[in-house]
This record gives sequence, C-alpha cells and structure tokens, in this order.
Amino acid sequence: MSSRVTTGHGDGGFSRTLGGESLPKSHRIMEAVGATDEFRASVALLRQLLLQERPEDHDSAELLRWIMTASFPIGTECSDPGRSKPSYRAVELTADHLAHLEKEQARMEAAIQWPNAFINGASTVLAAQADIAAISARTLERRMVALREEYPDFPGDVLLPFVNRLSDTLYVMARFLEDGRHDAVDYGVLGQ
Repeated sequence: MSSRVTTGHGDGGFSRTLGGESLPKSHRIMEAVGATDEFRASVALLRQLLLQERPEDHDSAELLRWIMTASFPIGTECSDPGRSKPSYRAVELTADHLAHLEKEQARMEAAIQWPNAFINGASTVLAAQADIAAISARTLERRMVALREEYPDFPGDVLLPFVNRLSDTLYVMARFLEDGRHDAVDYGVLGQ
C-alpha cells in the first residue's frame, strides 16, 4: 500500500518521535504528543463552530487559529524533549506568546457578567465545545508535567504556564460565548 499517512510502523504498537526514536505508543512522549493532537483538534472544531454561528467574531476566530498554530511548537517539544533536532523548531514559544494569550483572556473576561455561583455547565453548544477544548488543554498540561518528570531538561518554564493559560483562556472564552446566559449551579434540583 502506498500512502502518505500509513507506514505500517505503528502496527506493532510503536511510533517514531521527532528525534527518531521508536517508542511504545504508551510512552510518556507519545501520550504528550497525542494530547497535543487531541487539543488542536478540539480547538479546530470550536473554531469551525464559531465561524458558522458567529462569523462576525473575527477576534475569537483569529485567537483560535493562533492557538492551533501554537500547538505545533508544543508538539515539537513533546516529541523531542531531548532537543536532538533543533532544526525542526521553526518557532519556540516565549514569554511574549504567553503575554499575548493573557491579553486575549483579559479582553474577553472584561466583557463577561459573571454569575454569583458556580457554573454548572455550558449554556450553548459553542460554549460547550470551548469547555471541551479547555479540558483538553488541562489533559495536555498533565501529560507535559509527566513528561518533564521523566525528562528534567524538558523546557517547561514557558510551555507549562502557556498551556495552563490556554485552559484558562478557553474557559473564559466559553463564558464569553454564552453572552450572559450562564447555567449556574442550583443545588435545589438535588432535593433533600
């Protein structure tokens, strides 16, 4: 079979890292790379839903595109934590990238009328997908922390705060996209 995607290498339960190592798919590197892919896909779905439902919201659409692009340097670092292939690093995330993310979070947060209660769940499909993307960022963060435990030189000084802020920003985006229609927790529904 001739394919640009299928190599057959993974059929035995192994994958190749960016650094060229063949590792079990259960390895921490592969877990982190997979979490990066899952995160990017969840953000891509959120962006497509946003483009359909709120085509006028150019700022949010561009932020999501920016976040999707930022997931590639994250994936590179996860796939090559020993940094054996520096030539594969087209861009490295810096404190400036983190500052940009925080600025975008602040922009959205300033427009939110927060309820005086815990939020039970999203009140729209679009906000629900933003919550899923935020949860996916938290999973990626946990995989990166586990990777750093095994590879102490893993460059987490900017990456870990950046991914942590991704989940915060996407949670804020979910609330921003609800336009004030928050589903607050009501313990009364549980009865006595």
